[in-house]
Amino acid sequence: MSDISNEKGLVSRSSSDLTVDNRNRQPESRFDRLRAAIKDAGGRDFVASQTGVGKTTLSQYMKEGDWKLSQLEKIADFAKVSIGWLIDGDRGATATSCPASTQHDDLVHIDYYNIAASAGFGLCADESEKPEKVAISRRFLRQDLGLEPNRAMILETRGDSMEPTLRPGDRLVVDTRQQQLLDGVHVIVVNGSLLVKRLSPEPGGKVRIASDNALYQPFFTDISRVRWGKPDGDNTITVIGRVAYRLQAMS
Repeated sequence: MSDISNEKGLVSRSSSDLTVDNRNRQPESRFDRLRAAIKDAGGRDFVASQTGVGKTTLSQYMKEGDWKLSQLEKIADFAKVSIGWLIDGDRGATATSCPASTQHDDLVHIDYYNIAASAGFGLCADESEKPEKVAISRRFLRQDLGLEPNRAMILETRGDSMEPTLRPGDRLVVDTRQQQLLDGVHVIVVNGSLLVKRLSPEPGGKVRIASDNALYQPFFTDISRVRWGKPDGDNTITVIGRVAYRLQAMS
């Protein structure tokens, strides 16, 4: 696990849908171009909240029918594209004539949960908790961190059980892609509590769940009790994801 500075990656928080554009496909129709622009700008809900254009209107605009120029101007301005490009695909000579968000460092939005993954005895994993959105460079996320935007999230940690590896207040960049081998620091849910612990395979089909702080004793469980996915209240231990990086404040 590596330390990284949020200087390159974290930019802002907002309340939007997580969306990822398809950069390998050139949009063909005006509806395709509008959908691409809205996706690149953060998704329908986020664009609606920032422009004042209703969600229903945006959905309608992305499918069929005529566009109202005053609303199209708001969308184009926020998405950093030209109206000419949206209407007829005219790329022109300006830097904002395609939805490539170069002025925003090619941003995508990933989930940021205010609830903390406890490095101590655990915090309740409240399913009603809704994530914020953190804007982060897609290029930085993929090329530098090796993560996919729709398979990454950020959590904050509390407690001292993972010291010195993790300190209270560290932001954890979590890779939620399912892994074959449970080895390394992971975010898990045990009996409704959200924990960050070091997992390692043991002989006899066991998994060791341990803290890096020697004051906390490890415990063991059968591999059959461990699964990836969403907690559903049963007797399993749910793996949310592997901690890939930490964002740690410099003191």
